Amino acid sequence: MRVLLIMPDANMHKFWILGRLRSAREAPLTLTTLAAIGGAQSAIEFRLVDESVDTVPLNYPADLVGISVMTGTARRAYALAAHFRSRGIPVVLGGVHVSLMPDEAAQFADAIVIGMAERTWPQVLADFRRGGMAAVYREEPEEGKYARGIPTPRYDLQRNSGYMVPYVVQVTRGCVHSCDFCTVPVVWKRFLRRPIAEVIENVRDIPARRFVINDVSPFDDTEYAKELFRALIPLKKKWGGLATSAIAADAELFDLMVRSGCQFLLIGFESVNPQALDDIGKGFNKPGHYAELMRRLHQARIVVQGTFVFGFDADDISVFAATVDAVQRLKIDIPRYSIYTPYPRTPLFHRLQDEGRMLSYNWGDYDTMHVVFQPKRMTPVELYEGFRWAYRETFRYKSIFRRAVGNLARFPIILAGNLTYRSFVRRIHIAKGFEQPLGPPGEWAVAPPADPAALQHADATTGAKPCPT
Repeated sequence: MRVLLIMPDANMHKFWILGRLRSAREAPLTLTTLAAIGGAQSAIEFRLVDESVDTVPLNYPADLVGISVMTGTARRAYALAAHFRSRGIPVVLGGVHVSLMPDEAAQFADAIVIGMAERTWPQVLADFRRGGMAAVYREEPEEGKYARGIPTPRYDLQRNSGYMVPYVVQVTRGCVHSCDFCTVPVVWKRFLRRPIAEVIENVRDIPARRFVINDVSPFDDTEYAKELFRALIPLKKKWGGLATSAIAADAELFDLMVRSGCQFLLIGFESVNPQALDDIGKGFNKPGHYAELMRRLHQARIVVQGTFVFGFDADDISVFAATVDAVQRLKIDIPRYSIYTPYPRTPLFHRLQDEGRMLSYNWGDYDTMHVVFQPKRMTPVELYEGFRWAYRETFRYKSIFRRAVGNLARFPIILAGNLTYRSFVRRIHIAKGFEQPLGPPGEWAVAPPADPAALQHADATTGAKPCPT
């Protein structure tokens, strides 16, 4: 039995090197974990395709196709599903967008999976082999505080050369915070931890020195995190992951993190405006503390990718220059910007709908690089042009160099990371006129917002549909 597992292309964070497509990010866990979960059943041959780095084999002789769907890839996922179903191959859809919009997804699949898949995916495979898949499979979270029994991913089935870091580990699930734009607390309402012994077994199985912890909030349970770091220290491996700006608040936690091999952190600073942070539910970020945090991280030789979001209700056009200035002053090693995006069923989505500020329900635009709502203190064009301007200013050669010298111990890595991002920015964000000057904020062309009604027409061939209220 042949099972083809696909993650559609999100058209983000990738570049060409030596004639091959490569992602600037770590490998996704979804497909390798599904293959590991389903691998206990005999005579199943899995083929994994991450379309960000490989081509989907449209003529592959699959018996069953599974597609993992994010909101930004929903249109592509539905088109792929239509293709394989037209060949008479059943399709199962899962992933975060399916959990958010199950009624929509069910129109494009033979079966959908809502929630996680530790127990439902084996059932899907067993039912398929018996010739009787259900239309909907739903998995509820485990009782208690632990997510047990998650197997080591099938790293051997992915093209490891396609990623900056091919080996990824899951430690926790969910988040203790509730930022208004985030889908995590909507889909996973409880914060779960993997047993430390299972995590360490997973890390030991990795045939490399470096790995990534990909959870959104892995260290907010400080006692659990300390136990994890203590267990990692003897392995003498190097790792990177995500953390909040509060990571240095507990001195013992920070010391253990450094000793456990941490070399890279992605931190969601989000804004330099305290009012904006309070509005979105991220008031624990304190812009006044950012400088000391960066000093400590650089002192520990940790590379920081700092993320910032534009378009909060507290933002006007001055936010772009203020953020770029802060990024340069703080010497954020590898900055990343995005546009405030109201993903389905989040508090932000419902609020903007209630206020009549939604401009588009075209899921293809839900990639944090398009404006899909009416900003409060600027026009949609001003928000988009400000976003482009910030990227352009930040990734000029002189700006890159000035930041890179802030962490000389990691200078080569930081320089390489910035040049990679510069290449990505040139191609995706601002493909035209990268080196041409863009006037300062306030001089950008202003256009009226698009007609919301014109952006809500259904397109059955691609899956772009009006979102139900």
